[in-house]
Amino acid sequence: MSTVQQFAEAGNQWNLDQLYGDLGRAKRDVVSNSSTLTPTEQELLRGLLLGYSPSDIAEQRVTGADTTKVTLSKGIYRYVEALTGRDRNALDSWRDVANWLEAAGYRSTRIAINWAQMPDVPVLYGRQVELDQLQQWMLGTSTCRFISIIGPAGMGKTSLAITLAKAVQNSFDGVIWQSLRHQPALNNVLDQWLNQLPDEVQPHSDEWYDQLSALMSYLRDHRCLVVLDNLESILSSGSLVSEYAPDYGNYRELLKRLGEQPHQSCIVVTSRERNRDLAGTRAANSSVRCLELGGLDYDNAAKLLVAERLPDSGRSQWKRLINQYRGNPLMLRIVAMTIQELFDGDVDRFLKQKITIFGDIKYLIDQQYDRLSMAEQDILGQLAAKAEPMSIEEIQHPDCLAAISALRSKSLIEKSPAGFTLIPVVMEYVREQLP
Repeated sequence: MSTVQQFAEAGNQWNLDQLYGDLGRAKRDVVSNSSTLTPTEQELLRGLLLGYSPSDIAEQRVTGADTTKVTLSKGIYRYVEALTGRDRNALDSWRDVANWLEAAGYRSTRIAINWAQMPDVPVLYGRQVELDQLQQWMLGTSTCRFISIIGPAGMGKTSLAITLAKAVQNSFDGVIWQSLRHQPALNNVLDQWLNQLPDEVQPHSDEWYDQLSALMSYLRDHRCLVVLDNLESILSSGSLVSEYAPDYGNYRELLKRLGEQPHQSCIVVTSRERNRDLAGTRAANSSVRCLELGGLDYDNAAKLLVAERLPDSGRSQWKRLINQYRGNPLMLRIVAMTIQELFDGDVDRFLKQKITIFGDIKYLIDQQYDRLSMAEQDILGQLAAKAEPMSIEEIQHPDCLAAISALRSKSLIEKSPAGFTLIPVVMEYVREQLP
């Protein structure tokens, strides 16, 4: 069975919204009682625009080839003739559809790489301030060329980056989405990008540094949006300064050149950890900026819990629940589901268990804890053992300053006038690690 999403990648190459509307109006000249394309007609059109023959389209849609050809000949072919000012039945080949529509200016000049690979994301709650800030940095009078979004697991960095990218994509000549979750080698990434950029991009060799030079040349001449998601995937664990994992050191040169060399493009990097290549500034006119993504405030976290169908009867305990997980969106979704499934939606019964670490929440913290340096783990242990705020003078470790700074950037510890302490969910986790 076909779906409206069939051949969706055509949207990367064609101005589909405009084309649907214009063909719909042309349809009125052919079929007087209709002025919009049906979902099936949109789907067949997308297939033709991607270069699929009617037989290929029929095979992918699991429909009869003859039926598809008749549907096209009575519909899309006739609408295209009317739209482009041709005589009825002037279309000789299915290939004419794409050729005529390209000549009429409907092919997009924007380059889109991996755009269809962006994951689906849940609804964002309470991130409008961050979205406005990022769009101002990206599109304002003093535009940034490099933006990093930093925050712990579950905070919504990828969701924010996707929402941002979709909101601003029409302001760019090209858009590239690249997930680093599966640790792709840099030369493979650059080779893929360059193969999909126009023929004018020709590196001197297949070596990664020549590929990078060719990419930088393109980014200087064209305004592109490049999103690198999950940078922490290529960083080594156990490193206090978040060094790159073996065989991924050339990514430093990529980020260094993207951040330091002049170009008219914009790079967005998401990461759970900040390293020296993601060191932004608060200066208003800086071309390199960093957004540290914190938890949701009460109002927006409450909206999330409502959306997760947590019974309103327990609202009096919601503030305590939200504070316990510091407004982490993913953790709150996990907790809300657990409360409904195991405690019949009773928040108070859940809180009385005094267990904050379980299941997927433990897995999220495991991921961060296992990547920490020995110095960071040792300091977390000291804070958990004391179970109350400690001043920096009380914390005993030769790398104390660097480790505390790193832990703060990873949102694992908090600072108050009384000193440093762990957030509640991390406190319970670390106590379980103590001998």
